[in-house]
Amino acid sequence: MIATVVAVQIVIGATLAQSPNNPGQSLQLQPASQWLTHDLDLTRSFAGMDLMKSTQALFGTQKPTKEYNFFDPRPNAIPWGPVNGLLPDPCGSLFSPIRNLEVASQEQLGIRWDIYNVTVYQMTSSSLTDDPRDEGANRFNLRADLKLWDLGGGAMGRFTAQMRQSNAFPQSIEVGSAIGTDIVLDSNYTGLLGTRLVRVRYEQGILDNHVMGFVGKINANDYLLNNPFAGDETTQFMASIFDGSDATQSGFNGYMLGTGAMVVPFEGFYGNFVVTNPSTAGYRGLGTDGLGSGLWWFGTEVGAITNFFGDEKAPGKYSVGFNTTNAAYTSTDLATAATGNGYWVMATEYLTQDIGVWTQFTYCDPNVALYKTEFTVGMSMDNCFGRKRDGFGVAWGYTTAPQETLGVQTVTELYYRVQLTDSIQITPDIQVITNPTDPLAGTSQGYSVFVFGIRALVHF
Repeated sequence: MIATVVAVQIVIGATLAQSPNNPGQSLQLQPASQWLTHDLDLTRSFAGMDLMKSTQALFGTQKPTKEYNFFDPRPNAIPWGPVNGLLPDPCGSLFSPIRNLEVASQEQLGIRWDIYNVTVYQMTSSSLTDDPRDEGANRFNLRADLKLWDLGGGAMGRFTAQMRQSNAFPQSIEVGSAIGTDIVLDSNYTGLLGTRLVRVRYEQGILDNHVMGFVGKINANDYLLNNPFAGDETTQFMASIFDGSDATQSGFNGYMLGTGAMVVPFEGFYGNFVVTNPSTAGYRGLGTDGLGSGLWWFGTEVGAITNFFGDEKAPGKYSVGFNTTNAAYTSTDLATAATGNGYWVMATEYLTQDIGVWTQFTYCDPNVALYKTEFTVGMSMDNCFGRKRDGFGVAWGYTTAPQETLGVQTVTELYYRVQLTDSIQITPDIQVITNPTDPLAGTSQGYSVFVFGIRALVHF
């Protein structure tokens, strides 16, 4: 009996020590289940699921009955909402009809729009002999997401189409090649000029939207190694080392035919799976001409969405991933195929609602890699100095090429984003590259170079 009483007291004491309702006891670590977020929608968002909850589906929902005046003033871009631009906005009245049309189509047709134009100009402090030192690129983007249905509230179906028109000035050259690196220093410019279809996909949720399958022309980076602080080259970092990863095979960073699934079994945990038909060629259409190549790429990532600070507005994402392929970085068909694997770990953490830090490491087998290893670390801050949508970021990273003799290449990037008007953002950007390296050419330059840039984003 005495032993039983002692045992009961020990159990009660341990329970009280962990109870938030007993502050008199010493603090102990929370159970692991309490480290994970309890927000299912937040978990879905970090996994890449977008249920478009603020949009009524085209079929099966009651639409609001209202009249629309397309010339009503609408000074703010729909995705941005109210901002405080430094200067009066000359675009407000001009863009108002477009924005009113966006609102009407979202409310009545279930279509959400993303329309913008981004222009980047960069100049290097030096370049290789006779190579131009400057480059400009302009991208016009038109994307529509159509929410078709959400059967019973747990089986959302969505169709996405996205088109881009790209141009280069004063000449068509990526400044990375001018200094001798294969890292893209302006991810807005891929070298594929003209008009092309970058995304055409269908997504369907099942099992109360805990599982969502997708198929079409996709970018694997939408589902794997998706960094919330460095995943949008129009508002964040521009160097490709920070946007996804360069230590991967050709099936990762491109737009190509693929399929897969996002799985969120419970709050705080996800698993994503992607298969693509890779190629170094930039497909302008759906990419069906690559189906006969015999090349394939598979990647998977599992991650936890954490709540270490007890604030759902300051979550973290910690993930590990693996991929395997028969496509080397230069493969175009089975005759040039080479089998290899890749691995990565990534940690991103919001310290506050506006300040975040991250780090990631990627390894790829040398026989299929552009870069064998890559490491990056950085931080970003939004709403700087109380100015909504002003932003600051700084990041550093290194790469090693498959050829050990080429040494280590480092990239440092720093930007400050200014909300110039209600419709326009201006971002000065500087990058410092040491030992610029081009693994495909088998060269490294052994010097340091500065790349000065300015980016202008106009959101319709």
